[in-house]
Amino acid sequence: MTLPYLKTRRLVLRPLNENDAEAIAELGGKDFDVARWLTGTSWPYIEGEAEAFVSSLMQTDPFESEAVFAVTLGGVFIGTVAIEAPGDLVELPETPTLGYWLGRAFQGNGYASEAVEAVLDWAFATYETQTIAARAFESNTRSRAVLRKMGFKPHSMTDRFVKALDQRVANVVVRLEKQDFERRSFAA
Repeated sequence: MTLPYLKTRRLVLRPLNENDAEAIAELGGKDFDVARWLTGTSWPYIEGEAEAFVSSLMQTDPFESEAVFAVTLGGVFIGTVAIEAPGDLVELPETPTLGYWLGRAFQGNGYASEAVEAVLDWAFATYETQTIAARAFESNTRSRAVLRKMGFKPHSMTDRFVKALDQRVANVVVRLEKQDFERRSFAA
């Protein structure tokens, strides 16, 4: 099964493809200011890591593993937004999990909020779920602000190993109820 194209006011979110590996490496893997916030990215960047990531995604059903959307602005890749199938979080094992990142040059313009909102709308319908979870480093105030803006509420604390930092980092686990998301969307 393939992912759809999602369009927002300024962005197009499309299924990730093999041609995106170079942009993933440049914008995420080779920029420490981005890589430091991602749990699975090595530092220093290991050549081929982005290609291996994309290749593994191409071989799995996105609805059984991870549905990753390339976020594009005017056709230019600027980051990703993903929904991981239930099972990623021990704290909420039956709940799909949201994750996202943008290249540093594209941060601070509202693109993350725009992309996340589109994927959440899609995910609630596609997964027929009443709740979506996310986690963010406790110290990542910008990411946590995006999640709050979407209506996520704190659920618990956990810690995850971060390859780029070579240490475990405290994470806030948050959850979003479909009714809260719809209420927030309707009010806007």
